[in-house]
Amino acid sequence: MQHKSANLYRYTRNTIICLIALAVVGLFSFGLVQLDFSTSPMSFSISAGSTESLLNNGARGVTSILIVTTLALGSALLSIVSALPVFAFAVLLVVVVFYAVPGNGFDPSFVAVIAMLAAVFLAYLAGAFRDRTSHQRKVSEFFRHYVPSNLTDYYIDNPSGMDAVSDSRELTILFCDIKRFTATAETLDPDRLRDWLNAYFGVVSRVIHQHGGTVDKYMGDSVMAFWGAPEPSDSHASDAMHASLRIQEEVAVLSQQMQNLGLPPITIGIGMATGFANVGHMGSRYHMTYTAVGDPVNTANRLQRCTGYYDISVVVSESTVEKVPEYLFRELDTVHVKGRQRFVRLFEPVCPVEDASPALHKRLQLHDKAMQFYRQGMWSDAERLFAKLGRDDLTSREFYKKYVDRIQKIRTTSPNDGTAHILDLTQRIG
Repeated sequence: MQHKSANLYRYTRNTIICLIALAVVGLFSFGLVQLDFSTSPMSFSISAGSTESLLNNGARGVTSILIVTTLALGSALLSIVSALPVFAFAVLLVVVVFYAVPGNGFDPSFVAVIAMLAAVFLAYLAGAFRDRTSHQRKVSEFFRHYVPSNLTDYYIDNPSGMDAVSDSRELTILFCDIKRFTATAETLDPDRLRDWLNAYFGVVSRVIHQHGGTVDKYMGDSVMAFWGAPEPSDSHASDAMHASLRIQEEVAVLSQQMQNLGLPPITIGIGMATGFANVGHMGSRYHMTYTAVGDPVNTANRLQRCTGYYDISVVVSESTVEKVPEYLFRELDTVHVKGRQRFVRLFEPVCPVEDASPALHKRLQLHDKAMQFYRQGMWSDAERLFAKLGRDDLTSREFYKKYVDRIQKIRTTSPNDGTAHILDLTQRIG
C-alpha cells in the first residue's frame, strides 16, 4: 500500500512539473511568446504574440499540442530508458515543424523550444536519479540490519559479485559466546533478557565491524563472524586477533554497566580458527544466507566451548597462531574434539610481542619447555616444571595444577604409546 502511494505521488509530481515546464514551451511553439535577436547579437527582447497567431498557427500549433501531451505522459509514467526516445521524438517533431513544413523558416522561438525540451529532460533525469538514489539508500539502510554491512558495501561497489555462488578461500572464524547463559536467562523476564542480549550483540558486532570482520549470524547467545570475505584479506587472522582482544575490553565495560542497572554480568568465551572454508550464498530458493562452512568453522566452535574447561577467555588454533607472529601465545593443550578426526593444539593469546617484559618471555620459555617434556612423555621433568610454574604464577595456579594431576593419572592408567598427552574432550565438550 505504501509502495503504491509513493508511486502515485511520484507520477503526480512528475506530471505537474512537466506540464508547467511544457506550458512555457507551448507559449513559444504557439507564438504567444517570441524572441527577437535582431536588435543586437548580444541582446534580445521578449514580445507577446497575438491570439490570432495562436488560432492561425496551423501545423505548428497541432504539433506543439502533440509535443506537450506526449512529453507530459512520457515524463510522468515512463522510466528513464523509455522516456529518452519520447524526448528524442519530441525534438524531432520540433525540427520538422520549424524546417520541414512548407512556409516555415528559421524562427528565434526554435532556440527557446529546443532549450526548454533539453531543460525538461535534464530535470526529469535529475528527479529520477534523486528518486532512485533515495530508494537505494532506504533499501540499503533497511537490509543492513539483516545483511552484513560490509557485504552490502561490497556488492554496491562490485555488483558482478552477486552472481557468484560460493568459493573456497582462507578465512579466520570467530565464535563468541556468553558463559553460563542458560542459568542467567532463567533469572530474567523476556523483555529484560532481550535488552541484555541486544546490548551484548551490539558491542560485539560493532567491534567486529570496526576490525573488518563479517558478522555471519546470531545463534542464541553466540555470535559467529569471519575475516577474509567478502573482500579477500591477507591480514584476516591478525584482524580477528585484534578484534577478539577488543571484544573482551568492551564487554568488560558493558558488564559493569549491566551490573549498575541491576542486571547480571556478562562473561564471554571466544574461539578462533584459521583455514580454508567455502564462503558465499548458500541455502535454497526459499531462503538464502551469506555464510561460511568448513573445518575451521567447526573447529572455532569447538574451541569456544573449550574456554570454559580451561577457564580462560580466548582459545585459538595453531593455524591462527602461525598467521599472527606479532603476538605471544601460551600453549594450552593438544586435544581431540568432537566432529574432528585430527587433533588440535590449543593456544591462549598473551600480548603483543613488543609489550612483553623479559620476565614474561622467560616464563613463557619455561612453559614451552614443560609442554615439550609433556608431549614427549617425560613425565617427571614436565611435572617438576608445571609445579614450579604454578608456584610462580598465582593467576595460573589452577591451570598448572590440572597438568600435575593429569600426569599423576597418566602414570598409573595410560600406556606410553605416544598419545597419552592428548586430551579427549569429545565427551566433556559437545
